[in-house]
Amino acid sequence: MKSLLTFVLVLATSSIAQELKLNPHLDYNSDSQDGPLITGKEAAAAGLAKGKVNYIFIFEEG
Repeated sequence: MKSLLTFVLVLATSSIAQELKLNPHLDYNSDSQDGPLITGKEAAAAGLAKGKVNYIFIFEEG
């Protein structure tokens, strides 16, 4: 039962994570506010996947 629940959760979050994109307007030559690093539909709900590399980006706006 636990493995089934894990499978369902991983399946649900994997489709969301495919929608993430790196912000194309980032300017690495200056220290300016270019908006969020990662964009996409449901970017905040992507979640983590056990057994795979998980990157966590922390940024501040404003």
